[in-house]
Amino acid sequence: MIDVARGACDLARVPGRELDWNDLRHFLAIARAGTLAGAARELGVEHTTVGRRLSALEAALGVRLFVRGPDGLTPTRAGQEVFPIAEEMSARAESILRRVSGEDERVEGNVRLTTSEALSGYFVRQFGLLRQRHPGLVVEILSGNRAFDLLRGEADLAIRVRPDTEPGLTARKVGSAGWSLYACPAYVERRGMPAGPDCLQGHDVIGFDESLKAVPGAAWLDKHATGAHVVFRANSIVAAVNATIVGMGLAVLPCFLADFEPELRRLTPLVLGARDVFLVVHPDLVRVARVRAVMDFVIEAFARDGARWAGTTAAGATPSSPSTRKKPARQPS
Repeated sequence: MIDVARGACDLARVPGRELDWNDLRHFLAIARAGTLAGAARELGVEHTTVGRRLSALEAALGVRLFVRGPDGLTPTRAGQEVFPIAEEMSARAESILRRVSGEDERVEGNVRLTTSEALSGYFVRQFGLLRQRHPGLVVEILSGNRAFDLLRGEADLAIRVRPDTEPGLTARKVGSAGWSLYACPAYVERRGMPAGPDCLQGHDVIGFDESLKAVPGAAWLDKHATGAHVVFRANSIVAAVNATIVGMGLAVLPCFLADFEPELRRLTPLVLGARDVFLVVHPDLVRVARVRAVMDFVIEAFARDGARWAGTTAAGATPSSPSTRKKPARQPS
């Protein structure tokens, strides 16, 4: 019996020339068809090309692989030994193609997903379902405000609230994140409701520091918080949510976080600002099965919870995500 693994290694050590996989493909077609013409039809090439490939392989191996007879080409002893090894190599090559194209049902391995601290909590709660679908898949969440470099392989996927300008990356808009005005019931009881979202004079508000000056909450407060008292500034959206929960003041927050926080009250149905959300990937990874599985799941989640993200879901409605407990665990600030 031929040891396939040892035989493949022996083939790789042929002195004088490195084997060309295309030559082996032509060898397999000849062995299966029995003639150069039959192999040419199977491969969709000229029979002279098949003959040239066979000659190149025989020269590389230093042996004859076929002898001509009245019934066509018959494998020599060397050809008989090479055949099962070449078949195994062909099967493994096809397996690689299925795996990276997503046609292989086995989705397994690690996928590194980078996103902001604010967005990470939503996806952590969702990925239990992805785990049920693909038990061999491990998603590593890289959360924070640092932009991991996908071109250098620091992460496989990114969910970002800004379009990527780096050449060589593929970005797809998957949704929109709306922001609105919130407070805890204790604050409203103590200080009363503002006359409107743009009438915050005399109220305490929670702002954002310079690192978050571009977020919709910061932009809204810059224009509409005249006469308000900024009592707290956060460099983290999660920290701003927690400051609002404990009653420090009013805040303009992302609806996908605040609408479903039972300790917060939305003070207006208006969406006061929004940012588009993008799924970003290196194009070389789009067809990798494990990466494709995570991409499809993220797109599915945004399609299902689009109204929640956009802020058009009625305040206080039950979220469609798996988290339905009364007091969802908050991320540390």
